[in-house]
Amino acid sequence: MTTDSPFTAGSSINSDARPPQRLVNEFHTNDDLDRDSAAHHHTLGTSPNQAAAGAHNHDGANSVQLLAGFTLSGSRASGAALISVIDALQQLGASDGTTA
Repeated sequence: MTTDSPFTAGSSINSDARPPQRLVNEFHTNDDLDRDSAAHHHTLGTSPNQAAAGAHNHDGANSVQLLAGFTLSGSRASGAALISVIDALQQLGASDGTTA
């Protein structure tokens, strides 16, 4: 592939075609950082429009807590609490293959 190929135009392969750093920085000052889920750039954090860090663990400290918003109910003695746990897991996408 040559440097005048349409596949390399404007890429880092053809450094003469790259804009100067100052111009790139000016464009980024008006970017859509964390504006919505379709934004071009996202910071790391726990807000809906932020990206999760690679080391997140769903404990609520560095990402959204895994079962935040779910309330488990029912008696442990009768097994009704287990039904509540199964319902919560289904809301998270699990399939219920249990039998009565």
